[in-house]
Amino acid sequence: MAESPADAASELREEMVELLRQLNRAEMEEPDGEGLEISELHHFLVRGDYPHVTPEAVAEAVGVLVANGLSRARDDPEYAWDRGRVLGTRFEITTEGKRFLLERLARVSRVD
Repeated sequence: MAESPADAASELREEMVELLRQLNRAEMEEPDGEGLEISELHHFLVRGDYPHVTPEAVAEAVGVLVANGLSRARDDPEYAWDRGRVLGTRFEITTEGKRFLLERLARVSRVD
């Protein structure tokens, strides 16, 4: 049975909140912030509550976050010693993204 549009929108919203959580976690773990690439974000979602999400869906969701100012893209070439390679396009949470995440978590009365 196909998802209703409301169910699909709700799931997308929850996936975007999870993406913001992951971007926030990455910034907290590495304050100098290298950001996370789409493949890394996809990996975190698949390992968590979204095993069905595709890399394309992650890229679309990140695009929505960027378009709404909740995340920003970085494509400056930077060598990441911990990853052993030059990073591609990656994403970081913005101040607005943090504000949105805090408001969202306050509404559901929990912080993960």
